[in-house]
Amino acid sequence: MPSEISPQGLQESVEQGYKRLQNFRAARLMFLKQYVGQWYDAEHGVVGNEPLNLIFNAIRVLIPNIVFNFPKHEVETEYLAYRPYADMQGQALSAHDRKINIRDIYARGIVDAIFTMGIWKTGIADSGSAITFEQDDPIDPGTVYTANVDFDNFVFDPNARRIEEGLFVGDKIRTPRVALLETGLYRNDLIEQLPSANQHGDLGHTGSDELSARAINYMETGELEDEVDVFELWVPRAKATVTIPAGRGNGVAASDFLRITDYYGPDTGPYTYLSLTPPVPNNPVPIALVGIWYDLHVMANRMVRKVMDQADRQKSIVGYRRSAADDAQEALDAADGEAVAMDDPDGIKTFQFGGQETSNEGMVQQLQSWFNMMAANPQGMSGISIDAKSATEAKLLQGNAALGLEHMKDLVYIAAADEASKRAWFFHTDPLIQLPMIRREHKPAQISMGPEGPIVVSPSTDEEVQVFLTPEARRGDWLDYGFKIEPESMGRVDAASRLRQAMEFAVKILPAAAQAAQISMQMGVAFSFPRFVIRMAKEVGITWLDEVFQDPEFQQRMAMQMMQGPSPEGSQGQVTPNGGVGNPRGGGGMAGILQNGQPGQVAKTLDGTQQDNYDAQLGANDGQSDLNVRPTF
Repeated sequence: MPSEISPQGLQESVEQGYKRLQNFRAARLMFLKQYVGQWYDAEHGVVGNEPLNLIFNAIRVLIPNIVFNFPKHEVETEYLAYRPYADMQGQALSAHDRKINIRDIYARGIVDAIFTMGIWKTGIADSGSAITFEQDDPIDPGTVYTANVDFDNFVFDPNARRIEEGLFVGDKIRTPRVALLETGLYRNDLIEQLPSANQHGDLGHTGSDELSARAINYMETGELEDEVDVFELWVPRAKATVTIPAGRGNGVAASDFLRITDYYGPDTGPYTYLSLTPPVPNNPVPIALVGIWYDLHVMANRMVRKVMDQADRQKSIVGYRRSAADDAQEALDAADGEAVAMDDPDGIKTFQFGGQETSNEGMVQQLQSWFNMMAANPQGMSGISIDAKSATEAKLLQGNAALGLEHMKDLVYIAAADEASKRAWFFHTDPLIQLPMIRREHKPAQISMGPEGPIVVSPSTDEEVQVFLTPEARRGDWLDYGFKIEPESMGRVDAASRLRQAMEFAVKILPAAAQAAQISMQMGVAFSFPRFVIRMAKEVGITWLDEVFQDPEFQQRMAMQMMQGPSPEGSQGQVTPNGGVGNPRGGGGMAGILQNGQPGQVAKTLDGTQQDNYDAQLGANDGQSDLNVRPTF
């Protein structure tokens, strides 16, 4: 730790950094209150006060469209000898994802990013950390963890224009006092002097956790377990982790550091940040996405309340002449559809007062449309049709709205890959690591030469073998590897869409790839059929193909088959491997491909309009298949 930084000076900077975010925390709390609604942890409220919670609906739809499944990691390297180890790193990350339930951690981070910014902290769950894990947590001592950091507890250098350029960055941790004392790694004399967390509050600010704790008296619950608040800071220039008391504004002054230790982790630090909005120049805090929605949400609810109040004020009364009082009474007492004799029917009339205006209903719909535009089309993602004047306009609106969602997905996937790379650093540097995993290995075919040519004794197979990620398997340096998340691997795909993707892949891509492999062999061009097919499968969202299809000897087997069996029909004038001339009428020949634009055995590729018509008829086909049609002769 540099000698020019004193405990008092660092604590003063931390307090100023905490105050810099005070308005952001207050705005976040205001947004959260609108998100949870008036009935969240409330004894009573006003019916119809917030009838249209657009913020909740947008978040409810966005989250499952962005992260629904566990990610699938791709670890890349430019060194060919390191690729087996890179694959093991990807498998280790996937197994660790399920152990710590990274899907829920990412989902919470996305919600935080909607309200301000998502923050994840990655490290080792050692006994000396201020972060404590319960017995039922899936984090064992000495293992890697990733946890969400609440924005209410986050702090960074108050003079920083970017968080990465600051002198320090850290978060406030509330932990049992006895847990710090038992480690023996902190200044126990200073730990004992710290006031209980429930006595000095939170620097005069009420955090988001108060939303569900309005009826709790913290002074009474604090007697069950004595807890203290400390700041754990990462100081990149000193390559150190510093722990200081929290709450200087409430009389908690730091006479010395509670603990200073060397930082153990990647050079990028323990924190990963997620923002779903473009950056603000020369400002470290991003724009809160919900802040763009907030005004429209409030105005829509105000207009809906107005429509409801107008409907409540609507009256329908009967007026009559005084001379027709008897007729009015008889009409009032008559049942529906009953005939009543009247002396003066014109003396009775019905009058309407109040009632809602049609223009107000149109304004509500317009506000919903504006909100839908600003929130990346949650209306379309939830299955509600888009209000458009034509099919072309609807298609354009759908495409433009999907652009915003895809951009959010890209930002989430980039942040998730950054977070995963931090966990991979600990896997790479752990001297005692031993993670079991299963790997599929290819067993080549056994071929012997017979009197008539090569004979396949046993075909090639793929076997699953048990392997371990150990320090001996380590290759290269952590910087030699790049980390990314497979596109759409965390998204949700319904069963019907998965079936359609698999059918189109089997009917269109596989035959076309096989035809391309044959043509490439005839031309003498190297072509990897397995790699091409597996890559195309990943592009269309089929992630399981590499589990059932892996054949590095495809080209050799195809070559032997072409030499042993009949020659495929080639294009006109094309010399085949057996020395013959191709048949111009062959469907798989070059002439047929040039004439049809694709091989004959490949299903026709539909254009955009044809695909839309095909999708629109899917439901009609299912419904008409059950019709009882009587045949006529």
